Amino acid sequence: MWITFLSACGTSENLAVGEQKEVGFDIREMTASAHALPSFLMNAHEDIANVYAMTVHEEDLLEHIPCYCGCGESARHRNVFDCFVHQKNDDGTVIWDNHGMKCGVCLDIAVESIGLKEQGASPSEIREAIDEKYKEGYATPTKTPVPETT
Repeated sequence: MWITFLSACGTSENLAVGEQKEVGFDIREMTASAHALPSFLMNAHEDIANVYAMTVHEEDLLEHIPCYCGCGESARHRNVFDCFVHQKNDDGTVIWDNHGMKCGVCLDIAVESIGLKEQGASPSEIREAIDEKYKEGYATPTKTPVPETT
């Protein structure tokens, strides 16, 4: 029974639009779409809100980019996308995670990755650049699969 209780506390799929839920040290919030940013960004600097607005549309890239802040262990994140978006649902709703807005490493990795993509770098090149930059002096990276080369 105790294990079932812990599992239920760790899920957020039962959120309603506009509802927030604390998960560990983070807050998750569901919005009606990727175009509706979560209310926890209301008082954040506009640059942070802009990062969230970009990351939600870069899942294909960011799901292959590890985060080096330690969130793989502390928040069970699998990649840097998870620092900003917990889940995109088939109905278009999005469950956001406020972890990224509180962490300079997460923000930097997301911005650098998207910037490199805009400069024409491939997902593999972006992954290599991020791994090289953050290989020393940062936490253990998330266990993120390497992008397939085309």
